Amino acid sequence: MFDARQLLDQVMGAMPADARKDASGGGQLLTGALAGGVLGLLAGNKRARKLATRSAGAALKLGGIAAVAAIGYTAWQRHRGAPGTGLQLPPADSGFAPERAPQGQDRLARGIMVAMIQGAKADGHIDAAEQARILDQIEALALDVEAKAFVMDELAAPADVTRVARHADTPEVAAELYAAALLAMSPDAPAERQFLTRLGTALRLDPGFAAQIEGAVRAAADG
Repeated sequence: MFDARQLLDQVMGAMPADARKDASGGGQLLTGALAGGVLGLLAGNKRARKLATRSAGAALKLGGIAAVAAIGYTAWQRHRGAPGTGLQLPPADSGFAPERAPQGQDRLARGIMVAMIQGAKADGHIDAAEQARILDQIEALALDVEAKAFVMDELAAPADVTRVARHADTPEVAAELYAAALLAMSPDAPAERQFLTRLGTALRLDPGFAAQIEGAVRAAADG
C-alpha cells in the first residue's frame, strides 16, 4: 500500500516537511509546485499555475490535504455568514480537519487526487502529446509501482464525477473534494462549468455553498 498523502504532496509539488516547518509566516499556498509538478502540467496555464505564485496564508505548511481543508473550512464559514478574511485552517474538532476524516487521511488524499485529475480533465485538453509529458513527469517523481499505477489509472479514466463522489464520506469531505477539483481548473468554458454542476450535484452540495467554495479558491488564486 503506497502512502497517498506523500504522493499527493509530490504531485502537487509541496515543500518537503522540513522546509514547511521552517517556512516563515505567510507562506505560499501550493508553493511552486503546481507550476512545476504533475498537477501544474495537468492544469496547463490555468488556475493551478496562478495559485502557485500567490500568497494565501500558511496552509501548505501542513501539506496538500491541509490546503484543501483550509479552503473548504473557509468557504463553510463564509456560507454561515461568519466574519473573517483570508484562508483559515480548521480547528481540530471541525469535520474539515484532516485528522477527522472518517476513513483516514490516506483515503482523503486519494480522493483529493482523483478530484484534481478529474477537474483538470474537465475541458478535455489533455491530448496524446500532453499525456506523454505528464507520464514523463510521473517518471521523474520516482514513484513506487503502486503509486504510479494509481496516477496512471486515474489519468486514463474517463471524466466521471462519480469517481470523485464515491470518496465523499462526509459533507465536509465532499466540500474538500469540490475545492480540489477547482484547484486544477479554471471554470470558464461551458464544458468545465457543466462538469462542476454535475460534480456539485453528485456531492450533494448546496449551490450557495458550492459558490462559496469557488469564491474561496478564486480568492486564493487572486491572493
